Amino acid sequence: MAAIRHPLLVLVLLGALAFAAVPSYELVWDDRHFLHADSVLAHGSLARLVTSDWSLEGPRSGYYRPIVTLTLALESRLSGGSPAVHHTMNVVYHLGAALALVWAALRLLRSPTAAWLAGLAFVVHPVHTESVAWVSGRTDVIAALFFCLAVGAYARAERVASPWMLGALAAAGAAFLSKEPAVVLPAVLLAWEVTRAAPRAFKLRDAARRLAPMCLLLAGYLLLRRLLFGTVAGPIGDAHALSDRLATGVAVIGHYLWLLVVPFPANPDYVLEPLATWSSWSTRGAVAALVGLAVAAGWAWRYSRLPALCLAWFLLTVLPSSPVLPVGPVHMAERFLYLPSAALALVAGWAGAAALRDAGLNTWRDVRRASEAKALLTGAVIALVLLAGLAFTQYRTEDWRDAERLFTRMAASSPRSWKAANGLGHVYEERGQLAAAAAEYRRAMTLNPTAAAPVISLALVEGRMGLHVEAARHAEAARRLNPEAWRPIAEQPRSPVGAEVKP
Repeated sequence: MAAIRHPLLVLVLLGALAFAAVPSYELVWDDRHFLHADSVLAHGSLARLVTSDWSLEGPRSGYYRPIVTLTLALESRLSGGSPAVHHTMNVVYHLGAALALVWAALRLLRSPTAAWLAGLAFVVHPVHTESVAWVSGRTDVIAALFFCLAVGAYARAERVASPWMLGALAAAGAAFLSKEPAVVLPAVLLAWEVTRAAPRAFKLRDAARRLAPMCLLLAGYLLLRRLLFGTVAGPIGDAHALSDRLATGVAVIGHYLWLLVVPFPANPDYVLEPLATWSSWSTRGAVAALVGLAVAAGWAWRYSRLPALCLAWFLLTVLPSSPVLPVGPVHMAERFLYLPSAALALVAGWAGAAALRDAGLNTWRDVRRASEAKALLTGAVIALVLLAGLAFTQYRTEDWRDAERLFTRMAASSPRSWKAANGLGHVYEERGQLAAAAAEYRRAMTLNPTAAAPVISLALVEGRMGLHVEAARHAEAARRLNPEAWRPIAEQPRSPVGAEVKP
């Protein structure tokens, strides 16, 4: 019973149990691109690590995440590149992010019970397995950690000239430098300014004055990106496809809402081709869900403004990683839900605390005296939900145990994924099963004729098999597909997983 009186122990225990198997996992997918003995992480100078594009080696990705790069470099140099250390630190960062959310929730929800319930819901949510069990997924984890710290410190600051405001700015800067979607932080803080005020008490001038330092910091970050990469965002998509892209983005947001509530089945690679249209049932369903949530938040406004704040948090944090915006790739991944899921955790904490109060459980110590059926039932339901999240998270992390399991699972859940076929090709190639590897590379080429990676891999495998005419033909095809990234086969470095830098 002592642990119940100390929710910190419960949170750390549940989070550690949920990801207990992760430290024993192998490096998979992009991990093998970053974390090898000759990588820039292991030998690059501090100046290069801080100023380099996230890809570090090879074609530029356009992503700038020096905070995450430095964590990987420090771990690589202290541990000699041990996968167990990288995986263990991912779990530690996840626990830190959950505690940072508790810190922010203490200010936003103004209830310790609600704040701790939010942290517990967050730490065992099964949708987080990709971000935590995959070393390269830590970008979202670390960005969310600093994002929540910034929210909590900002809400704690009573005035602009406050040490708490300086802390909020420092955490915000670290969030910006961990992953690009964190740039929506000022907008989330504005939503908090609007929803925290009593009716008719909100003053835009006061909010603007408080937000000014954060907006200046954001401007400085965007200027830094401009100086380093010549742009602050990716290229604009094809104008003729913008309508379908927008429809696809709305459908993706609807799917994200579903995954937050029902995170099954796991899918490491969602294929969004062909794009959705406005007549698609997925898009219509997403629009209906979003309208319903907006109506519910508006109806609850007179009683509580938290639902409106959480809806704003979810939408603002999910937009930068969705196809709704006309920049960047048309992509969907569960790791993009790491920060948006904090909104669901806040709602869960708020609703759970209300249910406990209604059952007479106003503090953690009241659990010892609970005897009424309603109190026992309420506590049992919350405990069962947390334990179910724990068990399901343990089950889902197994997909990331090794490369073969990951790509086999990916191929089963997403049969049109060329990345799954390409990854399996590398698994077979490592084993010396060259014919099986070549078959998978050809399947990847069929699924995505514009991808150069499987063509390059097939050319190399055919060269090893003595099929030199075919190898030369595919080498030339790869050069045509991606002339900037192409180098002669003899100079082409081999990645055992065909890694590509993910957003």
